[in-house]
Amino acid sequence: MTWPHGTKRWTIEEITADAAQARDLFRTRRLGEPKEQYLRAFSVLEIANRDITPRLAEVFSDPVNPALIASLLKDDDLLTALRYLCAPPISKDDLETLIGNKLAWTQVAQSPERAKAIRDVIVAVLDPKRFPWIIEQRAPTGMEIEKAIFASTVAASSQRVQTIRRGDERTTLQGAVERILLDVGFTKAKTSRAIKNFRADAPAPNEYMTEVLVGEHNADLVVGLHDYRVLAIECKGSNSEINSRKRINKEVAQDARDWVERFGSDNFVPAAPIQGVFSPRYIFQAQETPVVFFWAHRLQDLRQLLLAS
Repeated sequence: MTWPHGTKRWTIEEITADAAQARDLFRTRRLGEPKEQYLRAFSVLEIANRDITPRLAEVFSDPVNPALIASLLKDDDLLTALRYLCAPPISKDDLETLIGNKLAWTQVAQSPERAKAIRDVIVAVLDPKRFPWIIEQRAPTGMEIEKAIFASTVAASSQRVQTIRRGDERTTLQGAVERILLDVGFTKAKTSRAIKNFRADAPAPNEYMTEVLVGEHNADLVVGLHDYRVLAIECKGSNSEINSRKRINKEVAQDARDWVERFGSDNFVPAAPIQGVFSPRYIFQAQETPVVFFWAHRLQDLRQLLLAS
C-alpha cells in the first residue's frame, strides 16, 4: 500500500516515546477524577437492585409475567440490574442474540413467548453465589438480600463508570479534532451522508461530516482535504495495552483495510487520533495498513496536514 503523502509515518522509537507520554497524561486524568461519577451510578443502581432483588421469585415465576418482564426492560437502570443478575453479567447485545429477538418492552409485554425467552436466559446464567435461595428454591434471608443488592450494585456501578470513561475519552478527543477543523477553516456539512461511491458521496474540499457510514464501517469524521483526498477519522481511547489491541487491530486497522481496498490508497486516508494507554507494537504494525495516527497530546500534526493538503 502507498503511504499517504504529507503524513507522518512514526518509527517504533517515536511511538514508544509518545505512548509513554500518553500513559502519563492518562494517569493524571484518572487520579484527578472525583468519585462523584461512581457514587451517582451507585445511587441509582442501588435503587434498581432494591426493586428487583426481593422480587426475583416473581420475575422467575411460571407462568411468566410478561408485564413484569416488560417493566424491567423499559427502565434502563432496571434493565442493567436484570443483566447483572448473571455471572458474568450479560450485555444487551448478547441477551438479544440469545433470545433471538429485540428487547422492545412494548412487544415483550404482549408476548409471553418473548418474556419467557428472556426469563429463561437469565435463569440459565444466574449467579448462584449471590442468589443461593433461587437455586435452592427457598425464601431468602434478609442478610442474603442485602448482600446480593450490595454486590450487584458495586459490579454494575463500576462497569457503568468504565463505559462512561471510554465514551468520555472518545467524545473529548472527537471534540478536539472538530475544533481544529473549524479553526483552520473547514466547514461542517449541514447533513451527513453515507459514502458508497467516492465521487458522488465524498465531502467536498474544505468540508467535513460527522458520524458517517463509509462503505460498511462507521467513521467519526470524514474530511474533504484541499487536494481532493478524503480523510476518514476514527477517534479511539484506551485504558490498557490489552484494550488497545482491540481498538487498533480489530477496529481501526480492519476498517482502514476495507476502506483502502474499496476506495484506493491514493484517494482515501484512514486516520486515528488516539488518547490513553496504547501498545506501541500495535500502532507500529497498523501503519502497514496504512493508518495515519495522531496523538491527542500533539494534534498540531493533524493541523499541519489539514493546512498543507
